[in-house]
Amino acid sequence: MSIRSIALSALATAMIICAQPAMAKTLKVALILPGSITDGTFNSAANKGIKAAKAKYDIDVSVRENVDVAQIAEVLTSYARDHYDVIISHGFQFAEPVMDIHADYPETWFIVNTAQVAAEPNVASFDNDWGNAGYIAGAVAALVSKTGTIGHVGGIPVPVIEDYNAGFARGAKRVKPDTKILSSYVGSFSDVAKGAEITTSLIEQGADVVTSTGNENVVGTIQAAEKAGVLAIGSAFDSYELAPDTIVTTALVNMNVNIDLALGRVIDGTLKPQSYVLGLADGGIGLAPFRGRFAGLISTEDQAVINGVMADVLAGKTH
Repeated sequence: MSIRSIALSALATAMIICAQPAMAKTLKVALILPGSITDGTFNSAANKGIKAAKAKYDIDVSVRENVDVAQIAEVLTSYARDHYDVIISHGFQFAEPVMDIHADYPETWFIVNTAQVAAEPNVASFDNDWGNAGYIAGAVAALVSKTGTIGHVGGIPVPVIEDYNAGFARGAKRVKPDTKILSSYVGSFSDVAKGAEITTSLIEQGADVVTSTGNENVVGTIQAAEKAGVLAIGSAFDSYELAPDTIVTTALVNMNVNIDLALGRVIDGTLKPQSYVLGLADGGIGLAPFRGRFAGLISTEDQAVINGVMADVLAGKTH
């Protein structure tokens, strides 16, 4: 066989190989949570997101719940050493430990939720517009309040919760300037009893609509509202089923969108080591429907006000 024939044969073989579809790699993905997937808010939202992603993408998933601050570095390192392709850390408290170790594991993508950090070559973050989620919640709370007093109970005053709290007050004042806004912090993300106690205190001060941000402490707020017969606005995860006669609606923080975008971009190779902040236009936040007895609670006039609030959020007119 001539050299030319050998070259043509090799070229034809190469063309056949290249024409065949590439075998897709099954990604190993870890989701690390600071609380329980049953908290009805922050961690439940992330668990919903990873379950949807598993149904959509070719991924193997490991979920680790209830990781406290002292365990973070060890858990991150363990997954990285086990050659996980993507490690999603769900919470601002993971940002610093991720920045400390990411360079040692350049083949792993480290994704941090509810933080704004990034680093070459493998750290990206996905945050949501918590301020505008609070703005929407505050507007609805002011509209359905009878006493003109509403309240927010936060877990710990970290940036995203403070943003929600400030937005809650702005949204309420946007629709009813005379609304009185009460605010207090539990000092814990996991203390259900303290969450209920703080919420009860706000109710005793006249709040007839409450909202809460955090982890398990949110359950305490919902329980206290239900016991006192006042209304609640859910936050993050659509928590209507937890108390259908109490939760008017939920200011959604759609962390399933964060997770879907992160994994989709890892898979198609377009993820960049940068911080992504998702708002209403991106589907990163939203408003759950009014269901059950609350379907008829919102008048046509109030629905028009809510539509105006959502339009303001889209237009960036909430500050």
